[in-house]
Amino acid sequence: MKQKILVVVQEYPQVSETYIKNEVDALAERFDLELLALVPGSYPYRSRQRHLVLSPVNQQNILDYLKAFGPTVVHGHYLTVLGAVTKIAHTLDVPYTIRAHSFDVLGGDLAKANLRAVGADSLFRGVLCFPFMRQKLVAAGVPEAKVVACNPIIDVMRFRNSAPNGPDIMNVGAPAPKKNMEDFIRLSKLVPDRTFNLYGLGYETPRLVEINARLGGKVNFIAPVDPEDMPREYKKHSWLVYTASRTVNTVGWPMALVEAQASGVGVYVQNIREDLREYVGDAGAFFDTPDELVDVIRRPPSDSMRRRAFEWSAQFDFRPQLPVLTDLWR
Repeated sequence: MKQKILVVVQEYPQVSETYIKNEVDALAERFDLELLALVPGSYPYRSRQRHLVLSPVNQQNILDYLKAFGPTVVHGHYLTVLGAVTKIAHTLDVPYTIRAHSFDVLGGDLAKANLRAVGADSLFRGVLCFPFMRQKLVAAGVPEAKVVACNPIIDVMRFRNSAPNGPDIMNVGAPAPKKNMEDFIRLSKLVPDRTFNLYGLGYETPRLVEINARLGGKVNFIAPVDPEDMPREYKKHSWLVYTASRTVNTVGWPMALVEAQASGVGVYVQNIREDLREYVGDAGAFFDTPDELVDVIRRPPSDSMRRRAFEWSAQFDFRPQLPVLTDLWR
């Protein structure tokens, strides 16, 4: 009989949260899984798991159902749902874990998360985080033994393709201020002879469309694409130019960088923090301002860069790393 688990997420299904999709889909193959979203996703995708959505009128009914379901563990995504996860776990009297991401650690108020009290909770098994965030969580009060460093949840095998790529330039991600996508627009104006595609995943895309028109940018705004369809989109491009804000500085280790590397796309990342070099390795490069890339992106990445990226990306596939989470549930 499969172990029963409950996964709690802020919203589902959400096309910009492929890391949650990757983990939930993998867990659904191994466990008897119930998935609870605190709010419905605003940008759904077709390959979603069956799930419950909390509402003001169904809270008690859902709690009654979960008691009858009888999960042996509760697992959540984002420190922002830690309060809900803790409450549900204590109501069900089962252990719980949480996977942190980027904004919730880099930009979150960890004091408000009450991590010292959570760390002392006998039901709390651990928090998973990117390696460079580990000490910040320890400093916030989580016992060192309960802070587990691991990589983003990337389905590298979905994207692994060394065939030739198209000539276009891309950027990917939710268009929030932390992504500094205005610089991608500025770059498109500097290199008008190339095609620039922004996979903006909804959110603040209308704001960027207005900026693109006002600045005379050349960016095409691509409607949200289902996760399974993204590999073919990467293959249309020579370069991924991943912009990020030094001021906001809550971009973590974006999945798109490794997905691009696995797809044969050259990677340029805006230089906001040193830890990103550990993530990208020598299989990508960094830039400070758009004008630095004007000549570079007119040429395809070298064969040697593509080979390094293809080899480097393989280590980030989430499948061998899944036990880092599931071992906490034993």
